[in-house]
Amino acid sequence: MWLASRAHAALVGIDFSPVAIAQARHRAVPFATDAAFAVADLTRLPLTGQCVDRALSLDALQYAPDRVAAARQALRILKPGGRLVLTGWQPHTPGDERLPPRHRHTDWTRVLHTAGFTDVHCASTAAWDDAYQGIYRTALTLDADPGSALAGLQGEARRRLPTAHLLHRVAVTVVRD
Repeated sequence: MWLASRAHAALVGIDFSPVAIAQARHRAVPFATDAAFAVADLTRLPLTGQCVDRALSLDALQYAPDRVAAARQALRILKPGGRLVLTGWQPHTPGDERLPPRHRHTDWTRVLHTAGFTDVHCASTAAWDDAYQGIYRTALTLDADPGSALAGLQGEARRRLPTAHLLHRVAVTVVRD
């Protein structure tokens, strides 16, 4: 929402969770941006073909049960010349059995090429990995009230930190032909 307001862009937010959509609607008010929200599956977006200039997936596409189908939906809704930016994780060693199944074979370049994108750029730096692991470590040092957002982050940190060193954070950009 912050990005859309800064870019003076209309926003369509999509999530599988009705709770997340309700929270997004509430949080959009201070941004006074042109925003709409919908509960939907990433593999069946409720948008017409070639209707958006830009699409952004912050750590969401990796949770789609069929990542290629979700990427094809992004391709479908983008106008020619439109850009998709996504963030997520990839394994340092593909197939590493110590990783959760959803991360073991992630290869965003392959996923996006398979979906029909041609010019895929995947970037990663150690600083990104250090930052997200640092957030988890810091959260674990703080006192959290049960049920608070911090308590939720601490639970995530306990689950993710044991294998975090096996993944690298990536930012991927593609342009629709």
